[in-house]
Amino acid sequence: MINHCPVCDTEYLEGEYERCSSCGWDLTPVPGSASSKLRKAFLAKQQIQIDWARRMWVRQQMQGEFTPHPAGKFNDSERFSQLENQVDERFNQVTIQLQEARGERAYLQSQIEWISAYLQGLNFQQIETVLSQVSEWIQGSAILPTQGETAEPFYPSSEVGIDYSRLMNLLSKGKWRKADEETWAIALKATVREEEGWLSIEDLERFPKTDLATLNWLWEYYSHGQFGLRVQQEIWERVQGDYTAFCDRVRWRVQDNWIYYDELDFSLEAVAGHLPAIAWRKRSCYGVGKSTAQEALITLFHSLQNI
Repeated sequence: MINHCPVCDTEYLEGEYERCSSCGWDLTPVPGSASSKLRKAFLAKQQIQIDWARRMWVRQQMQGEFTPHPAGKFNDSERFSQLENQVDERFNQVTIQLQEARGERAYLQSQIEWISAYLQGLNFQQIETVLSQVSEWIQGSAILPTQGETAEPFYPSSEVGIDYSRLMNLLSKGKWRKADEETWAIALKATVREEEGWLSIEDLERFPKTDLATLNWLWEYYSHGQFGLRVQQEIWERVQGDYTAFCDRVRWRVQDNWIYYDELDFSLEAVAGHLPAIAWRKRSCYGVGKSTAQEALITLFHSLQNI
């Protein structure tokens, strides 16, 4: 495992080095068998030593960087004070840079772990396709599949920093109810309505287009075209926007009875367009807030047409 020296940030392999090759800091791991109280005391004392060592390291690296003042302009005390201030300023700058670098490394590591976990559920051919599309996404040339195209794996995109890994994991395992609940949670997060717990027409109108397309694609891909917003949109157009007829087609209404959420068929045996249920949550004859389910569907489908 690659670690970084706490003093100079030099990389080293854990267990292979006793001291840093750059600054000489003792890299012996913190004892793990000591009691919690002793361990905390040890870590606190070590942090003080690390802070002091960083200052010394920065000061050493800065030797020769300061412009000397004409002889006699300052006495030794003033010269030392000025040098100390310069050292402190540079030390603070280096500390900030180290913190930023560590943050970037932590972010990249989390992305690598996410991609690794996702790829574990794919076969070799799918992995090759995903890696190719990740490369296209990085280069800025990846596009989302349009209506009528065969959906192929792509790197999920978000305008608002949504992490789709949990949804992808649930869909890939066929956990359709949990996936639908996660989709609703994502919808609330994407529109910043987590605290309210419901969506208005205005919320749906400003739903991030990229995230709407991503949600649709994930449902279509993992259900093999059985579920998804575009599937629902096609059925909606066939019934000419008649919400009752639409619900009869997607089994949100059975024998003239509007079904409750717990009555949904969370399996691939369900009819086309049965999921996801973003337009309503409690019962199909209700909406998702102050709007009706019909109004919510019209707004979502209108946004899909503009993607």
